[in-house]
Amino acid sequence: MSIKEFINQFIEKYPEIDRIDVATDEMIATYEEILGYCLPVSFVEFLKKFSNGLFLLDCEPIGGVSKDSPCGDICNVDRIILDIPNEVLIVETNEWIESERLISFTTFDAGETSNNHWVFLCEDGVPDHEYRVGFVSQSSTKIVKILDNFQEWLTILWEHDDEDEMTYPVFHILFPTFEERGEILYDWWFD
Repeated sequence: MSIKEFINQFIEKYPEIDRIDVATDEMIATYEEILGYCLPVSFVEFLKKFSNGLFLLDCEPIGGVSKDSPCGDICNVDRIILDIPNEVLIVETNEWIESERLISFTTFDAGETSNNHWVFLCEDGVPDHEYRVGFVSQSSTKIVKILDNFQEWLTILWEHDDEDEMTYPVFHILFPTFEERGEILYDWWFD
């Protein structure tokens, strides 16, 4: 689902929801300089045309490119997980990535009271900077789930939105039981 499709569907379904302010090109450029990486084109479009950070569907805290964003600002992962190692294991692919290449776009995982959260994997040579996104476990300091990009992440969230029921964070959609999440998030988890 493109960002434009998401925005149109969201506004049609939830016209009364305040999406707060949007970001400017200058705000985005400032944060890209601070972070040391360009943001994905789809995420930039989200910030500029939808919202500069919000608690999306009451379950996913999207950071913005301003300290005044309702859910805080996007940042390098080491600002949220202070003890993150220099290299982080991507469990699904058995790859390693430098932690300085991880940019947090959610500020915590929303479904728990922890700092598990979603990050952009800022790798070189990715067209339009549509980086893969990964879910970082605060406990194991590993990336325990990978998705192709921000648009896939947003599509999963949107396709599971039910205005008559509670909407769940993307990680909970992918791993619906407490036991599944425990096995993935914690190195020490046992049956």
